[in-house]
Amino acid sequence: MEEVAIVRRSSDGEARVDAFALMSAKAATFPLDTDLEEGDLIEQRLPSGKAKLYRATRVTYHSRRGLPASAQRVTAEIEPVTTRPAPADRRVEIPGMHPTVSQAAGALFADGHYSKAVLAAFQAVELQVQTKSGLTETGVQLMHRAFNPQSPIIDVARHGGRNAQDEREGFRFLFAGAMAGLRNPRAHGADLPDSEVEAIEYLALASALLRRI
Repeated sequence: MEEVAIVRRSSDGEARVDAFALMSAKAATFPLDTDLEEGDLIEQRLPSGKAKLYRATRVTYHSRRGLPASAQRVTAEIEPVTTRPAPADRRVEIPGMHPTVSQAAGALFADGHYSKAVLAAFQAVELQVQTKSGLTETGVQLMHRAFNPQSPIIDVARHGGRNAQDEREGFRFLFAGAMAGLRNPRAHGADLPDSEVEAIEYLALASALLRRI
């Protein structure tokens, strides 16, 4: 395997994570614990010192029960890209939502892409936590580190004493649960059939989490 960089872009900026991959012209294979989503960019460093950029077009997590550990992996179909996609400049306000939610997901929600809007909102939550904490982890692991109630990098408590510890512990699981239960299923598979009502409720959760940080 060779060292590559996974680049994830959103309206809030760009996040880069180093990873190891087995690269070929049309596919890439990663260890199972790699956080990779469809649409992510994979930057391959060439011996000449230049870099070649690919886009992950279909991502599959091979982790079913009974599969030998040696066969558990993440595979991605990839396509070369010559330029990086620019962040969407269309912004649609969703009344009552945190501005970051509107910026990341408003246009998708307005166009009826409810599952993609939910994913974009929680990717924005993830990016904000990375930015404010200075951590490079992603997903559930990021949230457990950033909101560790014993030594929080981001302190969400608004009370003192025992209530503060309860808040820290509770919000740690809210952030981590949002990654595991809402972000990951939409990032690692086909679009889920979210209704408009479900989507607005999920976006409200993303908004509430953003207001705490």
